[in-house]
Amino acid sequence: MKDNDVLWRYLPLDKFIDLVESKTLFFAPLAWFSKTDPFEGYAPQVAINAMASVSKKFRDQQLEAINQVESNIPQGVSPQELQKIKMQLQQLRKNAESHLPTMREIFKNISACTMVNCWYKSDHESEGMWGLYSKGGVAIRTSVGALRRALNQGEEAPVIHIGSIKYLDFSDPNLKPSDCVTEDGQMIGMIKRIAYAHEKEVRMYIARERAGDSLDLLAPESTRVSVNVQGMLESVVISPFAGEAIERSVRAVCRWSGVSESIVSRSNLLDNCEFLLDAYE
Repeated sequence: MKDNDVLWRYLPLDKFIDLVESKTLFFAPLAWFSKTDPFEGYAPQVAINAMASVSKKFRDQQLEAINQVESNIPQGVSPQELQKIKMQLQQLRKNAESHLPTMREIFKNISACTMVNCWYKSDHESEGMWGLYSKGGVAIRTSVGALRRALNQGEEAPVIHIGSIKYLDFSDPNLKPSDCVTEDGQMIGMIKRIAYAHEKEVRMYIARERAGDSLDLLAPESTRVSVNVQGMLESVVISPFAGEAIERSVRAVCRWSGVSESIVSRSNLLDNCEFLLDAYE
């Protein structure tokens, strides 16, 4: 992505107020998106099959090693010692057999716990996005470079990845695993079905931290990241469908929050088009 790529975020008034008051960006876990897109966080079957094959290979190697140990038990061991060894091998075999179901749940949990903040990439505002997300609110406009610079970069700040969503036809039989990653090698949270391509989404995401090699399942949760609001906002556009009361409220919010009113304007999407006929005068 280029620093001058234009990004929009369409917000209802309450979320705009929350942004400028808290000076944070809200990151929601992918688990919260399951009702609008059950495939959030997943990839096409061919990619998941490729990952599962790695887990299957690991399991098979473990089972083979256990079988080799069992077949090489010295014949001179006592019955008590033999029983102890077989019980240990039985437990190891049980652990190996549980590897695939465990990794299945871990994959689901990693996806569900990935936290995202979503933007629309376009040089122009979108009537469709107004209708979907912000009919009576605002659209904030920034650029990739301004957004990156505005994010908190302190030692306590989480690692944030930013990139364009890759849209794929999940039913395409010609897909290869290599097709199922973005240009910068990302997959979880960055691949969506082609039906959502109208969103032209750029997404920031934070992977949930896990302690060491822990396989514990985590509860999905949201987080907030500090942001320099004034540095991030290049313009605030009021919805063409919003009434005068909303416009007054937006301007008032900007005044008391320190956002310059000079960057606030009303969308001209529904302005009168009669000027196009001026040549007939």
